[in-house]
Formats: sequence, structure tokens, C-alpha cells
Amino acid sequence: MKTRARKYTGVFLGIAFGFYALTGAVNFVVDPFGLFPGPEIEGFNAIKADVDKHVRMVKAYQVRAHPPAGLVVGSSRALLGVPTVHPAWPKDALPVYNLSLYGGYLYEAMRYFQHALALGTVKHALLSLDLWMFDRDWVTRPGFDEQRFLVNIDGTPNTPDALEPLRMLFSWDVLRSSIRTVARQNREDILVQHADGASVWRSDAAWLRTKGSHRQQFGYMERMFATEAWQPERDRRWDITDPADPTSPLRMFRQMVRDAYAHGVDLRIAISPSHARIWEVLYAGGMWRTWEDWKRALLQITIEEAAREGKPPFPLWDFSGYNAITTEDVPRDAAPMRWYTDGSHFKPAVGGLMLERIFGKPSAALPTGFGRRLKPTTIDAVLGEIRTDRAHYAATHPEEVRDAAKWVAR
Repeated sequence: MKTRARKYTGVFLGIAFGFYALTGAVNFVVDPFGLFPGPEIEGFNAIKADVDKHVRMVKAYQVRAHPPAGLVVGSSRALLGVPTVHPAWPKDALPVYNLSLYGGYLYEAMRYFQHALALGTVKHALLSLDLWMFDRDWVTRPGFDEQRFLVNIDGTPNTPDALEPLRMLFSWDVLRSSIRTVARQNREDILVQHADGASVWRSDAAWLRTKGSHRQQFGYMERMFATEAWQPERDRRWDITDPADPTSPLRMFRQMVRDAYAHGVDLRIAISPSHARIWEVLYAGGMWRTWEDWKRALLQITIEEAAREGKPPFPLWDFSGYNAITTEDVPRDAAPMRWYTDGSHFKPAVGGLMLERIFGKPSAALPTGFGRRLKPTTIDAVLGEIRTDRAHYAATHPEEVRDAAKWVAR
């Protein structure tokens, strides 16, 4: 009896070990997150279609495997919209890595920025900012882990767990990603992440077919901002605009500016160009003054930190507001848009125009008025122009304004 029990136990353990080993082998060969040096085979694993579900883990390791000279840091707007390959990037910024995160508040952006700077290779960085990233109620998202970074928050060295990628090989969760990766190779409506951190829709047309229309997606994003991202206002949630307030998320922005100076990085700062309808949601929600004060606070910090270093301030560019790009008509049918997927997210063509303005390499496609540099001598005029442009948009697009503002009233 005991002999039979031992036999069954041995068989069970052998089968279990076999499945365990098979899981590791499959995950290594498929490499769903692009972390191992195996081959990428068209139709099998070349398209990494499941990275978005593990992006915080993947990027912490991926940026170390491909140390960049240029860096993009921001939210999903920058992740989906700012290209890493574009002629406007300075030659010594190549290669560029997009370290932006889906739904990432400023704390996460700061920590990944510090992690990348610790590599010692970054020369240029674009920090793409959005007001919602400065929410006082910020939380880290699932998958975020301080132990993966090369430095602690105070800049002291940290030693990441080098064995984590190997342990992941034997994870059932990673096996599911491997299966999804293989199964989705021929799908056109998927989000694909490349080795340079950039994420793109494999086919804009296929993506649009799954959504019905751009207008439907605009409504989804506007409702989200009106009911979650910006509202409801509570507990000084958006009382963030005093640069001297130690509890304001602005302190994280200040730290990023200081880190850039400390590492000799040419930092460019941009306020993202979401569609005008998103600004109508903000206006209807009573947050316009907060938006303007936030911009003033960002500028004030760049000036203060430049004076502290005895160096020129890092340029702050405002691409928000109402201009030839952000006021693109939203089709009422299933027709495609040129510049946007939804009200919050712009296409890489827009990000390319941002880079042209930021690095002073304009093309014939760059519209006048798209991107205005904020300086102490210009900010009042720029903010005034945006107010005037908003009034003109409201007068000429009353239906768009009503559609966007209705979510606030619900």
C-alpha cells in the first residue's frame, strides 16, 4: 500500500514538475513582454499584444535593457501620442524610450523618471503633463513596485530583484499572456507595445470599427473626466496650486526639475493637447481657474529652480486650449478623425507636431498657434488668448459645447 502511495505521489510530482517546466519553456519562447533575448517570429510572437496589462513591470526592466539617450514621460496621452522616432528629436537624443504609463499619477511618473536617470545615459527628456496627474487623491496603480527601481525616492541606490523576470517565467498569469500573444498575432484592433516603450494601435481603422464611432469614445472620456477624474471635488482635492505647499503634488514636479538639473538633462515640459471638448468639460465643472493657476504654478517652479541652479529655466510649452488641431470636428458618423482617437488621446501625428515646436524644427504641417511657450512675460497674454479662443469656440460650436458639458450636470 505504501509503495503504491509513493508511486502515485511520484507520478503526481513528476506531472506537476513537467507542467511547471513546460510553463517556463512556453513563456521563454513566446516572451510576451519582450524581456528575453529570444527570436521574434512574425505570426507567432513578434507582436507584443498583452504588455498593457503589465506595463509597470515591463517598463521598469525594459528601459534598463535598452538604456536611452532620450526619454518621454507622461500619461497615456504621451504614451499613445508622442513618437519616439521623429526627425525633430535631436540626434544625441537617440535612441528615445517612451516611459509613459496608462493612468499614471505624477508620483509614478517621478519614480520612473528617477529610475531612468539613474542609468546615466539620458541627455534629453520630454515631460508631458496633464492636470489630472496632480490629483491630491493619487494612488499607485496595480503593478507598481518601488523595489524595481535603481534608486529610492531620496536618490540613494537601490538594488532591484534581478530574479523577478526569471520567476515570472513560471507564472500562470504570464502563461495566459503568452497564449493571448500567440492568439492575437493576426488581429488588427489590438494595442501593440514596441521595445522602445511606444504603444500604438495596430490599425486605427480596425480600432474604430470596434468602437462604433469617435463620438462614442468622446462621450466615454468626457463622462469619465466629469464624474471621476475631475469630479466630484472634495477635501481640497484640487487645492494644489501653491508651490510652497509641501502636501501639493507640485512638490513632485519640483523634484523632477531638480533631478533633471542634477543629471545634466535637457528637460522640455509640455501641457498636452487634448481636444477642445475636454476643456469644455473642465469649464463646465468650474475648474478653469484651477487649470490656469496650475499652469502658473508650473511656470513658477521652473523659474525658482533655474534661479537655484543659476541656469536658464527649462522651457514650458502649452499645447492645450483651442487651435487648429484641438478643435477638429468630431464626426457624427463612423468617419475617421485625423488628429484624435478620443477627446483625451491624440494621435502620433499630433505628437510629432509637438516635437517640431518644442525642438524648433517646424515643418509646413505645423499650424500657427499650436504650442505657446509660457514665460513670466507671456503667461498672462497666453491664458487670456485661450479664454478668448474658448469664447469663440463656444459661440461657433454650441452643440459640441452642450454635448461635452452635459456629463457634468448628471
